[in-house]
Amino acid sequence: MTIKYTWYFLQNILAFSKNLIFFFLVCSSVNAQFSDTIQFKYKDSKVLIVSKGSTDNKWEFENSINEEKHTKTKFKINYSLGNMQLNTNSIFNGISSFNPIRYKALSSVNTHFALYFKSFNLKKESIKLFIGVGITKNKLDLGNHLIRISQDTMSISNSSLLTGPQPAISKSILKHHYFTLPLNFSWTPFPKKTPNIKTELEFINQFLIVGKSKLKYDENGLDQTIETRNDFYNNKYCLSGNLKFIYKNIGLFFQTNILQYSNLYKDLYNYSYGLTLCI
Repeated sequence: MTIKYTWYFLQNILAFSKNLIFFFLVCSSVNAQFSDTIQFKYKDSKVLIVSKGSTDNKWEFENSINEEKHTKTKFKINYSLGNMQLNTNSIFNGISSFNPIRYKALSSVNTHFALYFKSFNLKKESIKLFIGVGITKNKLDLGNHLIRISQDTMSISNSSLLTGPQPAISKSILKHHYFTLPLNFSWTPFPKKTPNIKTELEFINQFLIVGKSKLKYDENGLDQTIETRNDFYNNKYCLSGNLKFIYKNIGLFFQTNILQYSNLYKDLYNYSYGLTLCI
């Protein structure tokens, strides 16, 4: 009886010990889960689980989110529209109208659209560099002038000066379309006093896509249109500079070419000024 009782008692003690060990293991595991701070990321969101008894600073997690948003690349869109005029020599040497090409200055325009997809902080928040892509269109309103192209030259003349009967020209437009790679330096001159005012200096690499001329005239009472595709002796590449002053999202710009863009007229430069919208 004594041996059987002893063996029975040891079995009960062993079973109780196993249950007790298992209980402590479960408790320690649950306590570890509730005492720790758990955070994980799902797609573009972060989830934070903090126990009541945790001494961790839950605001550090929020700060990390803010830092991630701060360092995340933001897209920026810019659209500019302004008046374009032709100038003899660089604009930095003064304003002098370019006479060989006759055009209507008030109805000649420059438009530029750019999407900036990458940014770099050059000096904390004060100076940023934006890199993007865009398109530019330069449109000259030639009035009632004709464009004549030969193998080595181009002439623009008034139809009334030509001999013989000439059609009545109602519109003559010369356009150049460019693919652009802009480098934009943006900074806030007075970050504490006027944080909404920004200044931007942009260098625009322009690659000629196509040149177009559109001529509308009347012939025997019928409206006729002639469209011509040609580079009109413009260079395939040109570098321009653009200076912007922006309040919130709307501002003013001034743009001019830095490198020569015509291989026919070596002294031909242009400059544009107008409104710009940044989003």
